[in-house]
Amino acid sequence: MQNIEVISRLEGEHIEELESLIVAAKAADGHEPFGEHKFLRLKRGADLAVGFLAYEDKRLVGYAHTLTFDAAGERRVSCELTVHPQFRRKGIGRTLLSHIIEHARSQGALRVDLWAYNDSPASRAIASDFAFEETRRLLHMHRHPGPAPIPTAPEGASVRPFRPGEDDEMWVALNNRIFAGHPENGEWTMDDFRARLHQPWFKPEDLLILEIDGNPAGFHWLKVEEREGEGRVGEVYVIGAAPEYHGRGLGRFLLATGLTHLSKRDVDAVAVYVDQSNERAVALYGSFEFHHHHVDVLYSLSLLAESNPPRAAAATG
Repeated sequence: MQNIEVISRLEGEHIEELESLIVAAKAADGHEPFGEHKFLRLKRGADLAVGFLAYEDKRLVGYAHTLTFDAAGERRVSCELTVHPQFRRKGIGRTLLSHIIEHARSQGALRVDLWAYNDSPASRAIASDFAFEETRRLLHMHRHPGPAPIPTAPEGASVRPFRPGEDDEMWVALNNRIFAGHPENGEWTMDDFRARLHQPWFKPEDLLILEIDGNPAGFHWLKVEEREGEGRVGEVYVIGAAPEYHGRGLGRFLLATGLTHLSKRDVDAVAVYVDQSNERAVALYGSFEFHHHHVDVLYSLSLLAESNPPRAAAATG
């Protein structure tokens, strides 16, 4: 017998159960089933984060989490879900997604966003069954280790490591200004930031602060960790420059500086996620010998119209 438990905080027994589910899903699919942002918010019980746990005879067989947010004056609910490989094609994914849509309506959301990491036929099928449409493609690009590029600093530009306790408020304000309106990187709180500072992969020296004539102007945050099947990976975690400094080559400078930094961190590969629609960024990474690895797809469902019931189809999740 299946039942769904709704939680506002992920802790204790739930975390233990979920870790086992994540390991099984990752082994079957070859990639992490969830992104970091929602997961960290739910673990600390942040407002507007909700988890859905699907049980069958007291065993956790599926999980989803959501985050309600505002973007471009529109309330949205973003979600991710996975089903234990042994319990797929039994309708569990469809049940979870139905609960998510009803939750989104209760929040007054006008849109539901569903992330499909390393997009698959199963993801496309369940999205189609619920009338979701593809709205965003996030390219995962890799760069093999090689000679580090030589950064050429624009006039007045310098880079220094992040100073914990001194730079925290400055970084959050700068990040939110750089990524204003961005669905994942914009509107970070101090709690969002500090949650990352407490992750096992965080090192202050991997967060490079860009200054122009001594004033904060951007940053390149690098994430170095061991990944099963990939070895030691250095990720371009967040990179950006303040709007008033655009057009001065700071993106290229920051990227080259970060790659030079990673050349001293003994990584097996460098990874970056970039929107396919951001042609300038894709071209920039291509010029630094990044190549396509896989793609994550965002599927969206408009709730402006009346109810969008799922189409009759075989269960896929």
